[in-house]
Amino acid sequence: MAIKRPNTFIVGAPKCGTTAWVSYLATHPDIFFTLEKEPHYFSDDFPGFRWRTNKHDYEALFAHAGSAAVIGEASVQYLYSKSAAKNIHAYNPNARILIFLRQQRTFLPSYHNQLVFNCDETIGDFGVAWRAAREGARTSFPDSCREAKFLDYPAVGRFSEQLRRYFDLFPREQIKVIRFEDWTREPRETYVELMTFLGVQDDGRTEFGKVHPARVHRSATLARFVQRPPAWVFGASKVIKRVLRKDQLQVAAKIRAMNSQEGSGGAIDAALAVEIDEFYCADNQAVKEIIGHDS
Repeated sequence: MAIKRPNTFIVGAPKCGTTAWVSYLATHPDIFFTLEKEPHYFSDDFPGFRWRTNKHDYEALFAHAGSAAVIGEASVQYLYSKSAAKNIHAYNPNARILIFLRQQRTFLPSYHNQLVFNCDETIGDFGVAWRAAREGARTSFPDSCREAKFLDYPAVGRFSEQLRRYFDLFPREQIKVIRFEDWTREPRETYVELMTFLGVQDDGRTEFGKVHPARVHRSATLARFVQRPPAWVFGASKVIKRVLRKDQLQVAAKIRAMNSQEGSGGAIDAALAVEIDEFYCADNQAVKEIIGHDS
């Protein structure tokens, strides 16, 4: 049996609609996306956030792609990664690259909120976390943080250098950049554009419901215990599963679900929004120049 390999990559950025678009596209009869979102196989510069580490296990994710013309995966840190673009290009230079961007004034607070929810960040106030990173005042990181580079908010929001890594390697016609502000306003129009870009027929989809809304914890202490449990919890879990003859208990997942609720996604005041706009003014001009007519 021939090995199925991905030919389409949603590379980020986080909190810009990647989860939503995987869910929208995956229902198309000619499109396959792996059920395991974000394997991060190609971002080997983030070892603490890489869930598939060898080629065999990675390609096993696509074993059920069937006859799909589009075989894809989405790993949101591929855009920020300094190695993912060249690794993807070495793996498949003909791959299509989908990039979702968002104004930094809304992107970064939402991204920070997700890091807090995932227990990678312990500074709950985005303004404090942003200024500490911008001023280089942050010298320590929480033990629960899987990759300290993710807390460098100014670097995470510099989209121009992230885009260049892909535009320097892949032909322009293989890259599609979509703005969060555009697709949320006209999702059907964006969907039709993507059908053309991916080379498949429009299946007429008109429903684009909300997917993966911002979440917050009811109890941060409980969240840290469940999401980053001490070693003894793993030992106890193994014993219980062996006694009950079950591969999965799903206890942690159920507790996480009960301990979360929909949140605002990180609203900020006007002064901080202006500060962020000014900080990225030159970078955003560079983004327009890189994207060209698509800007």
